Amino acid sequence: MDPLLIIVLAIGLFQRDALCYPTKDESEDKIVVLQNEEMDPTILDCDYEIEESPSFLTLKWYRDEKSIYQWILGNLPYAIPEFKNEIDISYESSMEPNKQYSSLALINPTIRTTGDYKCVVQTPLKTFTSHQRVQVIDVRNYTLELSHNKIHNETQLKCTVTNVYPRPSISIVSNDQDVVKREPTSLEEDEEGYYNGTAVVAVFDTDDDPDAYQCIVSFDGYSENLTTVATSATAGVSHVDFNLWLFCFLYYLLSQLGILN
Repeated sequence: MDPLLIIVLAIGLFQRDALCYPTKDESEDKIVVLQNEEMDPTILDCDYEIEESPSFLTLKWYRDEKSIYQWILGNLPYAIPEFKNEIDISYESSMEPNKQYSSLALINPTIRTTGDYKCVVQTPLKTFTSHQRVQVIDVRNYTLELSHNKIHNETQLKCTVTNVYPRPSISIVSNDQDVVKREPTSLEEDEEGYYNGTAVVAVFDTDDDPDAYQCIVSFDGYSENLTTVATSATAGVSHVDFNLWLFCFLYYLLSQLGILN
């Protein structure tokens, strides 16, 4: 190989390595479930290794590439005014001077807290980047209903969920696994960012046994679901038939006692 070409490639590799700063990606989302009572801060850590006594250290946090927090070694941390009510700048993450205010303490969370967070640390010798995604779940004021309407041997099931975040998945299942037709799920986002959705399926009943149907509302990355159950009319006498039977029974009883004579 041409010696000149080898030198050019070596220089190119050196420059590429110089630009490839250490990066850490948190594989799992940090889930924040909103509650009505006061919540503990959500802590995002920025774990980095740097030289022992850097002449300067600058740490910045970003949400969706927008700067929200900054700390310069030797000074108190600073929150961008727009986010001052969302960050506890007094939170100390470590007794180690180089990491004293490195973590981000998120307070007063809302659905707007959801986002991709990035921590960037710079010293004279190193630049370190860490990524973490935060996903907020808000089901404090949701409604969930499952209705059914039976026509001959077919039952139409309609599940409606309102006021949830983030975008949900809605499914309807039956104990007999007799779903024969599904309509596309309808999801709409309101002006506040919350979702309302509807799922509709049709089931074909081949027997007179009562069936149980369940609507399941789930969210990506969150293990707990919202569920509700509906049961088809119980086999046997209906509510109207029972009233008629009760009337006849009472009439017969009163007749036997001679009260109606």
